[in-house]
Amino acid sequence: MFVTNHVLAGAVIGQRFPGRPVTAFVVGMGSHLAMDAVPHWGCDVTVDGGWEQFLRAARRDGLVGLAACGGVFLAADRRCRVATVAAVAGAVLLDLDKPVEHFFGRNPFPELVQWVHGGIQRESPGGMPVEVATGALLALVDAVLAGRGRRRAARGRIRHEPAIQCSSAGQSRATLPS
Repeated sequence: MFVTNHVLAGAVIGQRFPGRPVTAFVVGMGSHLAMDAVPHWGCDVTVDGGWEQFLRAARRDGLVGLAACGGVFLAADRRCRVATVAAVAGAVLLDLDKPVEHFFGRNPFPELVQWVHGGIQRESPGGMPVEVATGALLALVDAVLAGRGRRRAARGRIRHEPAIQCSSAGQSRATLPS
């Protein structure tokens, strides 16, 4: 799956785990494996011109993915921002093998991780429609979540109150953010 799609999936996950960045990171990694198990675009890098085709797609996807990172981090609800960053990091981590191998000549992951990640891949040259549909759907979900969070904040449902408030009896009580 394109790294952009993993970024967008991480954004959705981060919004679901506010205040729980470790959980968001782990779920983000799991989403990466689940998404890579779905048939998606890939090219045969062993054929003539295959590596160049892969690099063209990887450069474009990498730039769009970086822009998506910036967008989702800025659009994320403040209460979910750390979890969103963690989820995106988990969702894209396994794909660092490709640029690290390209620039430094070695895969950064242990053989077991390489075996699992490589074993679940379902790439094919005809998988581009799946990539585009997945990206469009995830971008739509991200936009809806961001818009809903902004509307709630504008209506005053999200209050930036202290976590501990005093009750009318003078006793302290913990409150959860609304």
